[in-house]
Amino acid sequence: MSIANASVHVAPTSITVTGGTALSFTPLSNTGTKVIVQNTADTDSRTRRKASFKVTSAVPEATAPNGYTQNRCEAKFTKPKLLANGKITTNEVIITMRSDVETTQTELQEMVDVGAQLFCDADFLNFWKVQALA
Repeated sequence: MSIANASVHVAPTSITVTGGTALSFTPLSNTGTKVIVQNTADTDSRTRRKASFKVTSAVPEATAPNGYTQNRCEAKFTKPKLLANGKITTNEVIITMRSDVETTQTELQEMVDVGAQLFCDADFLNFWKVQALA
């Protein structure tokens, strides 16, 4: 399937992952607005997988539609890779959700549900794997 003909489920009963191997994380740092965790099973610190979670709360702003900026949540997974030439690059996926302070819990849940499907639904895999827009 392609993006043009894609479909996702709204209000699904669940979005689950089955099979695979658990990737465990342990705390690395916590600043109050950002938490970083790491996989200590990766023994080479240069290529250790990490995840970070950052929250930016809404603040008053006169020019914003509701008089406030949006709440922002960001999750980032990084996976450094040792290249054949000996250099290291960092592959990452960043998930960001921005929402107005008046957004309901139900509306937020729909955003999370649809967002998850944009990552894992078969309709979008060619987009992620081979950058196909068609």
